[in-house]
Amino acid sequence: MMIQINLLPGAKKGTRSSGAAGLAASLSALGGGVKDPWLLGAAASVVIAVASVGLLFTAQNARASELGERLERAVRDSTRYEKVLSARHRLTSERDSVYRQLQIIRTIDDNRYNWAHILDEVSRALPAYTWLTSLEQTSDAPLPPGGDTVSTSTSPVAAGAAAKKDAKAKAVADTIAVHHPLVFKLVGQTVDIQALTMFMRQLESSPFIQKVALTKSEIVIVDSKDVTQFELSAEYEVPPAGVIQTTPLVVPVR
Repeated sequence: MMIQINLLPGAKKGTRSSGAAGLAASLSALGGGVKDPWLLGAAASVVIAVASVGLLFTAQNARASELGERLERAVRDSTRYEKVLSARHRLTSERDSVYRQLQIIRTIDDNRYNWAHILDEVSRALPAYTWLTSLEQTSDAPLPPGGDTVSTSTSPVAAGAAAKKDAKAKAVADTIAVHHPLVFKLVGQTVDIQALTMFMRQLESSPFIQKVALTKSEIVIVDSKDVTQFELSAEYEVPPAGVIQTTPLVVPVR
């Protein structure tokens, strides 16, 4: 690049256009002097990288601003609906509590006459020359309705099992078994084997008794006479609708 200085007085200065043309010529000469293609590619890559970073930075700032607005809107909605959700949860808990209490009352009311029906049907089906010596329940007695069935053991294994059981109970609907299985055993004696067959057939025909089966039979001596001692197993059956008739209890008030 050459710089010219005019030392003659009165000479005219160069125009601006000639200076610009000289600068352009100098730049073109500089570019023309660089003949390495790898250097040109590296320079172009740097320019493209800087432009890409600028675009990504702008896009990320816009995305961050949008997410911030959405977060603020979600927080406002959560605060607004918190009271509604709390009230709904409280009402749902009260509904479940009332439903459970009704189920407990229904369980007690439906099962309190089971043994009365069993004894009535057994005495009705008992034929002549046949008598019973014992009648007892063989199935496990159910816990009181609403009783806590979680073990009080302090061992880690039992505690973990109780926690899993509690979590599973919360995950499913809270239900109460209205009719628990009631299996009982009858032990008696008869002097006629056909009477035993009749007794079993009449028990099976009862709407309150099912699954009658002979579990044991042998000959014993009672008062110097041979009698057949038998053992039957049976199960209480929930009767169909219409078998049990209920009437309201009316108490006059003076």
